[in-house]
Amino acid sequence: MYSTTSRFDENPASVRKAKVQRKHLAMVASRHASPESKPRATPPAKARGLIVFDHKGRLVKADSHAELLLSAIGVEVNGSPRLRIDALAASEAKPTDDADLPVWLDPDWIEAVIEDGERLGTVVQIPERASATTLQQSGLPQYKLRRVIDFIRAHIDEAIHLEQLAAAVSLSPFHFHREFKRSTGVTPHQYIVQVRMERAKGLLSNSDMPLAQVAAQVGFADQSHFCATFRRTTSMTPRTYRNATCTA
Repeated sequence: MYSTTSRFDENPASVRKAKVQRKHLAMVASRHASPESKPRATPPAKARGLIVFDHKGRLVKADSHAELLLSAIGVEVNGSPRLRIDALAASEAKPTDDADLPVWLDPDWIEAVIEDGERLGTVVQIPERASATTLQQSGLPQYKLRRVIDFIRAHIDEAIHLEQLAAAVSLSPFHFHREFKRSTGVTPHQYIVQVRMERAKGLLSNSDMPLAQVAAQVGFADQSHFCATFRRTTSMTPRTYRNATCTA
């Protein structure tokens, strides 16, 4: 899974740069997947699955093997919000903090894509020896993770408390918080915000609903709090996003 929502930049130059970076990452993924790729000095274990993330830790591409492995442990590759791992986000070349990685992601599988000293993204190669059993070493069982996600989506227009989510899977709040982050790479609060923002984007793009009503539909008590959160997570105001994407 998971997490955060896509971010947009109102600066056209930044948007163009992001598109170029994504194309570059797609080419990197193709080279890794190709049997004719240039051999390395120390060849890695044979890859069973390939995943590519951009410089903000957002999923760019995952092959079918990776999708099958991750879906078997409850990690949604093609869900909404799209998979995001904050520990892989970097504005410059720097080591990833292994402590913040989801439990299924072995740091040895990670390769940073760096060009001119700038980290453009990350390639994750899941080795052939990996299986759903080895990936799910800890964290929430798949059925409990699915129960929590379904609860969040069903109550996204309401205030959602940690105690409610923990009770849904019969865990203490402390234990649930720890296991949820191990499974997803983000905290329950971060995931809830991501889902709220994805729902808000859909309402902004596909309706002319007033902003105050959009805020209420995605669980915010007031419009100002919603607008501030939306801008912080997307780098755009709700009105700017609507003007750029509205199809209604």
